[in-house]
Amino acid sequence: MTIKEIAKKTLAKFKNNGYVFTPDEYAKVFCQEARKAKVIVKDCNKVAKFIKKLDQKYQLLAKNYNIKTLDELIVFLINYLNRENKSKEKESLENLFMYTKRALDVLAILPIAKSKNTAIKHLDFLKPYLEKEEFDELRKEWFEFLSEFDDSIVRKGAAVAGIKSEDALVIIDALIKKFEENPKLDYLVDSLVYTLTPSYAPYMNDEIAMLKKQLKEESSFILSKAFAEDLKILTNKRIKLDKEELKKKLKDLDRIAERLSIKILKILEKTDGSSNEIKDITLELKNWRKEDEDFETIKEKLLTIATSIDKELGYFSKEMKKENKDIKKLREKVQYLEGKLKELSKEVKTDFLTKIANKKAVLEELKKQESAYKRYGIIYSVVFFDIDHFKNINDTYGHEAGDIILQSLGLLFRRYARDVDLIGRFGGEEFVAILPNTDKNGAYKFAEKLRQIIQNTKFIYKKTRINVTVSGGVAGRSETSNEEETLRLADKRLYLAKKSGRNKICAEDTCDESE
Repeated sequence: MTIKEIAKKTLAKFKNNGYVFTPDEYAKVFCQEARKAKVIVKDCNKVAKFIKKLDQKYQLLAKNYNIKTLDELIVFLINYLNRENKSKEKESLENLFMYTKRALDVLAILPIAKSKNTAIKHLDFLKPYLEKEEFDELRKEWFEFLSEFDDSIVRKGAAVAGIKSEDALVIIDALIKKFEENPKLDYLVDSLVYTLTPSYAPYMNDEIAMLKKQLKEESSFILSKAFAEDLKILTNKRIKLDKEELKKKLKDLDRIAERLSIKILKILEKTDGSSNEIKDITLELKNWRKEDEDFETIKEKLLTIATSIDKELGYFSKEMKKENKDIKKLREKVQYLEGKLKELSKEVKTDFLTKIANKKAVLEELKKQESAYKRYGIIYSVVFFDIDHFKNINDTYGHEAGDIILQSLGLLFRRYARDVDLIGRFGGEEFVAILPNTDKNGAYKFAEKLRQIIQNTKFIYKKTRINVTVSGGVAGRSETSNEEETLRLADKRLYLAKKSGRNKICAEDTCDESE
């Protein structure tokens, strides 16, 4: 929203509400509309800007006065400038110090242990000039006292004494007189406690124990109006808790009956020839309880239902044993088919000749490592291998010899790769290794190790040794922007390795021919 739109909206509000149009009122309404529209207008923040320039003391005072306009700010400053009088301020502080000391003297003689101890402690600590942190610590202790102080005992005492007063001394005096007049009523205590004890609910033990202790200490409390009210409240609570507990127990029984009914219905659905007895049990479970039935009747019904169920379950048990044999056979067939499915799934991602991963599996693993790199920053590297002069081997010794060499290389790759590495045949005589959590230097060492192993391995075909070497290109993920570029960079460096003489590993964009 623009300033112009806010101005239009402000004028419309004046017109609709019949406000008196003055510059101050217009500025006030305009700033309100700007804040609603979340538009920052420099002129609307002048007051806050000027207050921030005041001394911290006046900033706090201004905040308490909730100053919103420049006129209010000017009046505030004039008032406080006129009040500035160091001698009067000093006299006022001295008077306040003496008043605080006298207040603590009074608190120190009151018969309330916590306030008395706090006041005595503060009298020893108090001095004319305290740091802010010291004042905060004193104030904190009084706040703790107030938060913990419970004056309900005073009101309760007044109620027991039968008077209306908030003066603790008057109430104590009235209670002493009242208790001196009342007789001992210990013989009623146990009877009252027994009456209040719930028949089913176990939740009033603490309250009853407290009441019993109170009555044992002072049995005359039985005659008070407060006790009559407490007795009424506790009796109603006992009745309510007993009712709730009974309802809960009956609901539990209803749920058990409902679950039994559901289970039996499921059994009926699974069996073709269900007995009429089971159907009768199910019908009885659905209509098993009436609202006005007592526990004994309910108990008899449940025992009858349980006996019928037990009888019928014996029949079902025999039937289920027969079915279990068929189920076992089906399970064995399913396990056999699952095994075959796993084998087929594995073959889909395995090169038939070398028994290592095929191109599809390599590309899937590459995407998986790229995802881990982007999500968790786990680096990886790629090595692109190619058998040197493989066409000459096929032409000289035949394709069968070439296949044997490919199979042998697959075996070597599986033997020297880590469990987390993936090496697959990418096509023809090309192989790709994906090395997780490995930088380019580590990948180069791995590739160089394999190159030397292959160079020193004796490949025999029909009693003839065939010399085999490989070239390789290495690329780290940190050198590129995605997995495809990493693969292309490794392929590019493989080309450099072959161009510079073969039987070498190239991990840079230049590959020295003398290597």
